[in-house]
Amino acid sequence: MARRHPPIYTRIEEDLKDGIAGGAWAIGSRLPSEDELRRRYGVSRMTVRQALARLAASGLVTKRHGIGTFVNRTKIERVAGRLLGFREDALAHGLLPTVRVLRLGFERADEEDARLLDLHPDDEVLRVVRMRFADGDPIGLNTVTVVPAFARALIDLDFSDSFYDGVGRRLGVEVGQAEQTVEAVHGDEGDGQSLGVAPSAALLRVTRVTRLADGRLLGLTRSLYRGDRYFLSLTVHRTEPGMPG
Repeated sequence: MARRHPPIYTRIEEDLKDGIAGGAWAIGSRLPSEDELRRRYGVSRMTVRQALARLAASGLVTKRHGIGTFVNRTKIERVAGRLLGFREDALAHGLLPTVRVLRLGFERADEEDARLLDLHPDDEVLRVVRMRFADGDPIGLNTVTVVPAFARALIDLDFSDSFYDGVGRRLGVEVGQAEQTVEAVHGDEGDGQSLGVAPSAALLRVTRVTRLADGRLLGLTRSLYRGDRYFLSLTVHRTEPGMPG
C-alpha cells in the first residue's frame, strides 16, 4: 500500500510552528499575509486558511480581522495528572513567575469552605489572595485557604514564593495530593480588570482540596486563570492498566 502523506495544510502548519519556535517571528509579531503564504507554498488561499485556523485553535496565534495573524505569548500547560505549583508550571515553559500578595489574614470560613474542608462555618481559616504573573503579565488570581489546624503555623510564610515549598519547609511534611475540579467561567468586572482581560472573557477556574503526604487536610486553593494564557492537558485511559480493552 502506498504511503499516505499528511495534508499540505498540516505541513504548512508545522513549518510555521517551527518558524515561531526558532524565532523567525517573535511574540506579538505578524505572520506573512495569506497572499504571501499562498505564493510561498504554491497552494490555494483555502489551504493557507486551514493551516492558520489550526494554529489559532492551538492558541499559538490570533487572527485579527482586517489586520493579520499575530503570534501569541506562550500558553502555560497544566498537566492534570501531576501536582505542580504555578511556579513549576511557568518555569517549565521558560517563563519568569512572580507573585504579588493582595490580601492576607484570618477570616471566618464561608459555607463552601466549610463543606469542602469539613469545617464549621464559624471556624477561623487563614486566607491569602495572590496575583500571579508570567513574564510580568497578570495570568491568574489565586486564593489560598488554610484549615485552622495549620493557620497559625503558616501565617508568616512568604506567600510571594512557592506555597508548596514553604509548607514542606515549615511543617516538615510535603504536600502529597489534591482533589481538583476545573471549569470554564466568565469572571466579573473586577476579575477581568485585575487580569487585564474583558469582563466577558473566558477564564479557567481551578479548585483544589489539598492534603499533606501523611493524609492530613491542609486546605484549598481557588485559581482563576486567563483562558488565552493557560490550558489543561491530561491523558485518559479507556480501561484500567492490565484490563482488556
